[in-house]
Amino acid sequence: MSSDEADTRRSSEASQRPKRISPGPDLPIFQRRSARLMACANGLIWGVGNGLTSTALVVYLADTLGAPRLGLGVGMILAARHLAGVLRLGAPLAIGRVSPRKNFCLASYTLSALCLLALPVASAPGVLPSPGASLAALVLLWCLYHVLEYLGNVALYSWMADLVPLRIRGRFFGRRERWMLLGIAPAMLAAGTFSYWWNSSLPKTQQWSGYAIPAAVGACAMLAAVLPLARIPRLETSPAIRHGVALRQMLLPLADARFAGLVLFGCLFSLTNGLTQATQNLFPVRVLGISLLMVLAAQVALRMGQLAISPTIGRLADRIGNRPVMVASQLIGAAGLLFYALATSQQWQWFFGAWAAWIAYAGMNVCLPNLLLKLAPTDCNTPHLALYYTLTGLCYAATTIGSGQALDMMYDITIRLGPELLALDYYRFSFVLGWLLRSLVAVCLLVLVKESASSR
Repeated sequence: MSSDEADTRRSSEASQRPKRISPGPDLPIFQRRSARLMACANGLIWGVGNGLTSTALVVYLADTLGAPRLGLGVGMILAARHLAGVLRLGAPLAIGRVSPRKNFCLASYTLSALCLLALPVASAPGVLPSPGASLAALVLLWCLYHVLEYLGNVALYSWMADLVPLRIRGRFFGRRERWMLLGIAPAMLAAGTFSYWWNSSLPKTQQWSGYAIPAAVGACAMLAAVLPLARIPRLETSPAIRHGVALRQMLLPLADARFAGLVLFGCLFSLTNGLTQATQNLFPVRVLGISLLMVLAAQVALRMGQLAISPTIGRLADRIGNRPVMVASQLIGAAGLLFYALATSQQWQWFFGAWAAWIAYAGMNVCLPNLLLKLAPTDCNTPHLALYYTLTGLCYAATTIGSGQALDMMYDITIRLGPELLALDYYRFSFVLGWLLRSLVAVCLLVLVKESASSR
């Protein structure tokens, strides 16, 4: 065989072989490894910032302002992440059109950290003319922080998808998630310990700085987390993030009866969860008088408990199906609100019973995404995922904000069940009602969601 014939044959064989899926332009292996290391370093440093500036800390900071309509403000604080999540439908169109993907990512993260850094400054007592204005500035900056961070997340995951080969992408994101947790957990405890030590001898009117200082340090950590990302190659010749789809295509998943049932359940689940968020988050500080340290310690214990049982829950779901696990998780988790209803300033230990019960929500965290992906078509599931998370996020945000406004209006009323049967303040009435509605959602799960044996 001549050399020309051999070259022709090799060229023909190469054209018939399946093409290797490349995550973008070829880079030396050491650069790819360095890029993945920098992404994990970003996750660790960001986790420290996130742990120092947790939602619970911002709620405690808002409480020190002495502003009216605190319930509505806290509702907005809690709903900010879900309101920002609505941008998942439009964010891909902005990335690549406004600026290159890496620049967009770095700019979004930098601006979000600057918003967070401005939060304790703008809400400081005396900076603005009234406590109400200080609370409004805090809420506005907190929402802007989440919006900008979400835009940065979209660009980052698109960028990382080009950088990390598909065959190891799951391991990479799992490793980065572990590094983030290693930053979040100790930082949460550090923020709680500092605020407890700082404020232990101060009156409540002077405790603002005990929460503002960790928030400012956390914002600086988030700024520092941008530096490792700046060292990762731009990969501008790789494809930009996929554009969104038309609105009518986004609504097509609702034509699938099984998927529509899951969406309806998700909306009910989000509505009932949001109904008690404002009271849940203000009850420890305003009624029980629990320190931020105790709240953050309970949150860390919750995460560790869920991490410990999640693998077992996953195996159980594979064996008996997702629905039975989800029903049990929902019923146990709903009962956590009854522990809050039993807690008083003298017997505040019931507070920890609620967080122990909420570990059971690991079943929802594992099985709900699993069922969502299995009911969506494997060849085109993007519209299904976007529609589900957008609608459920809006439901959660609406009831969270509404519950905060209701708390402002009715926090000092007493609700009597029967002539002399039971008298509940608004907080405890909210918890009992929330327990009842969340338990009914477990029944709705059995009615609305159909899971065949093939979808287990």
